[in-house]
Amino acid sequence: MRMVQMKCAGAVLWVYMIAVALTGGPVSGATSNGNDFALYYSEAKTEKGRSELLADAKGRPHYFRYLQIMSMDESENSPPRVTITAFEPSSYMDVRFVVTKRVSLKRLKEEPASKVGQAIAVTGVVQGVVTNTIILRPVIVRHKDRLAPKRGKEMIYEFNPSATFYSYTGGKRAVSLTYKDRDLLQFKNEILSKHGKNGWAEFLERELAKREKERAESSSGENRKP
Repeated sequence: MRMVQMKCAGAVLWVYMIAVALTGGPVSGATSNGNDFALYYSEAKTEKGRSELLADAKGRPHYFRYLQIMSMDESENSPPRVTITAFEPSSYMDVRFVVTKRVSLKRLKEEPASKVGQAIAVTGVVQGVVTNTIILRPVIVRHKDRLAPKRGKEMIYEFNPSATFYSYTGGKRAVSLTYKDRDLLQFKNEILSKHGKNGWAEFLERELAKREKERAESSSGENRKP
């Protein structure tokens, strides 16, 4: 009986750890766009820029779409696991992860079963980048996917306005905008021409801080209403 209780407690703890990892913490953690992260990382011109992008992404959940499976290695040992290396099309980077959760393994086997050459969408926590490969752990397989976007909009920010819409790494620190703050981009050319790259980054930081304060005050006021 004690052994059964210990196994149940261990299972509950594992589920909790996965939930915390995939949400960025027990309280909150918006999922970012993994395809955008891969693209910005691949286009960063300096090691410092790549390091800043990775530091911002590391430990947070990212949603990747259009991942073309390049290799699938299924372990014969218990518990079952499938190690996948996939190709991210916008950045020409690889994404590697190990699928261990029962629901995700089942999703891979659902007809038509996922195989090399096909695409899937996953949510995973960025652990690091090795050479040209993004490492995710843990990971959840979301659904079978197409190899490339269809015409029209279907990005993550359409479903989650808090997801990253735009990132800028030309200043002293990387700055990211969510979809709800996209209107700030109308000032980009003007600020860059007058104040340069650091000026644009500082403008974004200043405006975002102001808006976050206003939103916090507005939310606080709504909560105080009877």
